[in-house]
Amino acid sequence: MNNAISGSSGSGQRSVSVAVVTAVAARRDVDPIELPPLYEWLDPDALDALFAPMQRGGSRSGHLEFTYDGHEITVDCTDEMSITVDGTLVGDSVAAEFESESPIDA
Repeated sequence: MNNAISGSSGSGQRSVSVAVVTAVAARRDVDPIELPPLYEWLDPDALDALFAPMQRGGSRSGHLEFTYDGHEITVDCTDEMSITVDGTLVGDSVAAEFESESPIDA
């Protein structure tokens, strides 16, 4: 898996926290429900809020590194979102997690 997970950071993407768990599951080739809850390492709501679109429109950008269940995770967000697990960009199988549902309400 060598492709980045990507999606427009200003498009009201689905939760980054779910995408992180899905990325680790893809890396391990297991079902995401087989992994321990992300909240044992990091507050999923805080992670989602960190990369959520701004209330007045526009996207946020940033870089976050943390450990989840023994894996080094990097979330990068500029115009596109990418998730790296143990130094490897996670592939398109997880990209669907970033499809729009609805933007954050102002």
